[in-house]
Amino acid sequence: MKTFVTKGGFHTWINSRESKFLEEHFNGNELLDKKDLNERDEYIAQTLVSRGVLDKVVDRKSVNYKLNVNNLNRE
Repeated sequence: MKTFVTKGGFHTWINSRESKFLEEHFNGNELLDKKDLNERDEYIAQTLVSRGVLDKVVDRKSVNYKLNVNNLNRE
């Protein structure tokens, strides 16, 4: 398990599956389109949204995810 620091400075624990998901899909501040995810990855993304690790961006018909990171203290 690893810790992740969100924008509010809160530490949250992420498990190995969530860590692998973040490493595979987020290399910077780019948006991840929900259409590019399979059902398992959609569930992981929604779980991370509920815990404050990801932000869900809804723009008309498209749904995207982005990291909700504290740029000053990323662990």
